[in-house]
Amino acid sequence: MDTIKTLIQDRIIPSHLTPKDGIKYWQERVLLTLLLSASLLGFLAYIPSVYLSVKESLWIVAVADTLVLGIMVCLFFNPGLPYTVRAASIPLLAYVLGLILIFTLGPFGAGPVWLFFFPVLTAVLMGPRASMLALVLNGITVLFMGLLIHWNKTELMAQFGFKPWHIAAENPVMKWVVISANFMLLNVLSSVCVTLVLNGLHNSLISLSASEKKYRQIFENILDVYFETDLSGTVIEISPSIFQVSSFTQKETRGRPITDLYASSEKQPALLKRLYAEGKVNGYELAVKDKNGIIRVCSVNAKLMRNDLGEPERVIGILRDISEQKAIAEKQKDLEERLNRSKKMEALGLLAGGVAHDLNNVLSGVVTYPELLLMDLEEGSQMAQSLQVIQQSGIRATEIVQDLLTLSRRGVITRNLVDLNQIIQEFLRTPEYEKLFSFHPGMTVDTDLQARSPRIKGSEIHLQKTVMNLISNAAEAQPSGGQIRVTTRNIHLKTPLRGYDRVHPGDYLMLTVADQGEGIAPEDLDRIFEPFFTKKVMGRSGTGLGMAVVWGTVQDHEGYINVESTPGKGTRFDLYFPISDDAPEQTRDLQDLSALMGNREIILIVDDVESQRQIASAALERLGYSPVSVPSGEAAVDYFKSGSQADLVLLDMIMDPGIDGLETFRRIRMHCPGIKAVIASGFSRTRQVKAVMDLGAGQYIKKPYTIENIGMAVKKELAAGLDG
Repeated sequence: MDTIKTLIQDRIIPSHLTPKDGIKYWQERVLLTLLLSASLLGFLAYIPSVYLSVKESLWIVAVADTLVLGIMVCLFFNPGLPYTVRAASIPLLAYVLGLILIFTLGPFGAGPVWLFFFPVLTAVLMGPRASMLALVLNGITVLFMGLLIHWNKTELMAQFGFKPWHIAAENPVMKWVVISANFMLLNVLSSVCVTLVLNGLHNSLISLSASEKKYRQIFENILDVYFETDLSGTVIEISPSIFQVSSFTQKETRGRPITDLYASSEKQPALLKRLYAEGKVNGYELAVKDKNGIIRVCSVNAKLMRNDLGEPERVIGILRDISEQKAIAEKQKDLEERLNRSKKMEALGLLAGGVAHDLNNVLSGVVTYPELLLMDLEEGSQMAQSLQVIQQSGIRATEIVQDLLTLSRRGVITRNLVDLNQIIQEFLRTPEYEKLFSFHPGMTVDTDLQARSPRIKGSEIHLQKTVMNLISNAAEAQPSGGQIRVTTRNIHLKTPLRGYDRVHPGDYLMLTVADQGEGIAPEDLDRIFEPFFTKKVMGRSGTGLGMAVVWGTVQDHEGYINVESTPGKGTRFDLYFPISDDAPEQTRDLQDLSALMGNREIILIVDDVESQRQIASAALERLGYSPVSVPSGEAAVDYFKSGSQADLVLLDMIMDPGIDGLETFRRIRMHCPGIKAVIASGFSRTRQVKAVMDLGAGQYIKKPYTIENIGMAVKKELAAGLDG
């Protein structure tokens, strides 16, 4: 039975059309069904009809029945014929058969039924226009039959044995008018109804097809993932965009539990619980694991669908990949935190920079005058030790000022080639180290200095302070004692570190200081480099600037810093400094100042602070130079305008009020183009300092002055002119 049903379905379903083709598909299907039905059922009616026709000598009916059945069978088994030919043939056969039956059996036989069927069938198979033509043809036929009756020409039919026409002998015209009027009325009404239904169906199918096409395009091209699941979570339908989120195809996802996509299946009960409680969820975040194991953050908007009885039936929703938005939001948050931190550092830096500048001016006397006095004292003088203590205190104070400058990002004065392994080893022998561990007697420091290329360009003082602060922090994190591990090794960086968008690829020296202490709380991890943010015991580690100095030093050395900490297990600081390939410089023994002595060259000192002019003058006179001082940049310009000469200008960068060092040097150069200059400042190298040096100034020294640094700078600059 199933085989027969399949064969019939194969015969009546168009092979070249689909339901998407609208009315054409259904017209073709009606045609094939009609041909099959007419071929099978018509054969059953054909045998008795032909038998009766032969018995009553109605040969024309027998021939007509045979031709109609034969044509039906031929049309059915020749689907390759044009549709119009096949569709037009069937109504015409009905019309011809109707005429034959009317002429042979009379107006009250089966003929009018076939004529009635003719326009209705035409409407179904060929549409409203063809149906109207069929109605017109039926009207003409009915009129023609009425005229035959009116003119008494029906007797001609009786001569040929068509006796049924004599039934209408009494009032034939009126009877035919009544029959014809009812016939045409019903024929028109049925044809119009069928036409309207088919026309409406055609328009609906077109609209439905267009709508289905539109929504199919949306479904196929939507960027978000549309899904439908049953209550167990099995995927019923899902859009192709699932591939962009999970790397699984639409086909691979259908029929599978949607929880297969979740990074954690624990989310499914929570999602369903909210759906049952609220009927829908919006912005529900969950982690999706793709085919390659990559985790993506997605947002789900879902709704619980119910049947007519109000019972939960299925879940529909939209899945959106928000990984990029989350990453951007995190990055923006990080940038905002960095900006706030930078603003805070900038504000504190301005304060620290101003204080440091003033302190350096004050400390010049504490550092330089004891040195000058020591040079004039006889060997073994009782005052020598006191002066040395004063000088060492001044130097220590300048180091504290360096911390302030580091905080203001102005701390690295010059960058010399230094050995970080050696700096670490030297720090472990300093009094500061001994003092630090007097507070932590149960602490040990284990070093493993593996770096085979330990040289970097930097400031030895700041690097040593960085090591000291890191070890101090590690010691404070282990109040009951423990081990601190300090290691160095060479590493090649090429991927970004935490807190950095990118790093410059290359070879680095990595300094690691790790402890096994209390660790840093996650909420404090991003604040540890803020100035004055500390949980240490204040007063034990010098300035108290702590990690802010470490951060500033790393930044000034163009390096990177990474922190890993687990509460209760310890903290690890990794500092990355670019390795230098420069050859080490030869150090010079400066126990004897004879190499720095001048030959009465005239040195113009330009400084707005009188004590600084006095200190510089005293140091230069002691070195054999002839110093001349002026209190401002304008006075220095007037000095050269008046025709006075100088071999070199010792120029302060910041002078207030009046023009600064940069503008002073520009104006001096207008009157004395070849003048040499040494730049002096309480700050480190700034853009202004660089601009002056680009104009021709050769050397830079930082306040407070020492006889050694001022002598070396002046001697080197004067010698450069002689060499040229």
